[in-house]
This record gives sequence, C-alpha cells and structure tokens, in this order.
Amino acid sequence: MIKRYLLSGLFTSALVAGGALAASQPAVGWTNASPTPNGGSPQSTCAAFSSLSATFTAAPGATNGIIGLPQLNDSYTISVSGPGTGSFRIVGDGAGVVTYAGPASVPGTLTYTVTNPVPPSGALGAGYYFDSGSGTVTLTASCGTVSQLPSISTWGMSLMALLLAVGGAVALTAVNKRRQA
Repeated sequence: MIKRYLLSGLFTSALVAGGALAASQPAVGWTNASPTPNGGSPQSTCAAFSSLSATFTAAPGATNGIIGLPQLNDSYTISVSGPGTGSFRIVGDGAGVVTYAGPASVPGTLTYTVTNPVPPSGALGAGYYFDSGSGTVTLTASCGTVSQLPSISTWGMSLMALLLAVGGAVALTAVNKRRQA
C-alpha cells in the first residue's frame, strides 16, 4: 500500500516537473543571437532582433524570438500589418508567459524599453507571440538603444532659473561693492 502511494507521488511529481520544464523552454523557432560575420562573439539580442521581420500566416500561438536577455536601455519595436488579423504581444519566452508589451491588434505597433536591469522570472530573450490570428501578416521588428538623458520638469526649470537669477544678483552686488571701495 505504501509503495503504491510512493509510486503515485513519484509519478505525479515527474509529470508536474516535466510540465514546468516544457513551459520554461523556448518554443520552436526561437534562436540564439547569431555570431558576428568574422566569427567573433555573438550579437546582442537587440542587434539580432530585426531578423524576426517576416511575412507569414498568423495563427494562435505563432511565435519567434531571439534567446539572450535584453539589456538595460534596449528599445524593442514590433509593427504588424495585414491584410490578416490578430492580436500579438512582445514577450520574453516562446510560450508567451512573460509579456513585455501588449497586446495590440493587427495592424498595430508595440514598443518595449528595458528599464530594469533584472529580467522578469522566466524570461529567455525577446520575441513576439500571437494570441489570435488568421491570414497573412507582415511583421517588422527593430531594436535600438535609448540614451537616458536626465530630464527636468517645468517646476524644476523655473526653480533653476530663479536660483541663477539670485546668484547673478549676488555676484553683481559683490562686484559693485568692490568698485566703490
């Protein structure tokens, strides 16, 4: 009797572990960033992302992506046009579990900019996933690095202008006092 429960528990654990492993694996079609033409180190995920551009038949579960974690300040854009229809997302895994941006409907454009250096749990790379779809669609993928320039609000600019004016007035007063002495 105890052996039966142990075997049943072992079998159930194996099924759960196998299902979790299968869900964490990239879907067919996801590829590693390709090596550079001179045989050097692999391209970044961002540099290889444009290779996802294609014309194909949209269908639920259609996916493709680049394996390799997106880097801070990378900005991924996917634009999809018809005549086909569907709903798509920018995702971090082939199963469509990790969503970076979306969903959006065809025709549409999505953009995801990496703002956190720590990737979400389960992320394997960057790609697309169709939740629904039919007909021929054209997908254009691109990626670039966004510079993070500091910005200041209108109130901040006003305060800075006031401080500069006060500083200038103090400096002029000091110069005039030296001339009079």
